[in-house]
Amino acid sequence: MKNIIFIAPPAAGKGTQSEKVTSKYDYEHISSGDMLREEIASGSTLGLNVKNIIDKGQLVTDDIMIDLIKNKLNKIGERPFILDGFPRTYNQAIALNEILDDNYVAIYLQLDKEIAMNRTLGRITCKCGRSYSLLTENLKPKKDGVCDSCGEMLLKRNDDNAESFSVRYDTFLENNSPIIEFYQNQNKLNIVDASMEANDIFKEIEKVIK
Repeated sequence: MKNIIFIAPPAAGKGTQSEKVTSKYDYEHISSGDMLREEIASGSTLGLNVKNIIDKGQLVTDDIMIDLIKNKLNKIGERPFILDGFPRTYNQAIALNEILDDNYVAIYLQLDKEIAMNRTLGRITCKCGRSYSLLTENLKPKKDGVCDSCGEMLLKRNDDNAESFSVRYDTFLENNSPIIEFYQNQNKLNIVDASMEANDIFKEIEKVIK
């Protein structure tokens, strides 16, 4: 199976698709945020450096992020993986391409801004991490306002409003356009229409990774 780099704007369903891939196939899901937290918790020299940077409100540098991903990939060995939230910069994409030695695919879950905004405005989430949609029948919780998984009350995120979403979406395009172009030039980019139903999106992803 091919390693996966997911690129997706807000509300494109990256989390849902990552869960589907890891549930059906033996993939390791590597989240950049989780990776940073794990390294800090380990108490390593690198982790202490990361904590110091974050505590100052600064961004972790490309060099450190690349070292973190190298360490993580060494730990999981030959197991295929999904990268979620990495690379975030053009330099990270170049470095990752060298690390993986061509053994990956980049999947861009492409979604129109208007559709993405409608999804966001209808989204409710649980503290366990699961999200639901009030606008899509098969994505609604079984019981209104209650999480199917853990039974906790569902809430609407404070930033799930039109103004905040528009900023997040535009920022995504600005930051990721060079990365998308890089993977196009490497003949690694696979564009999947994320406006489809989740199961149909997953079928398209399976075609890419097999």
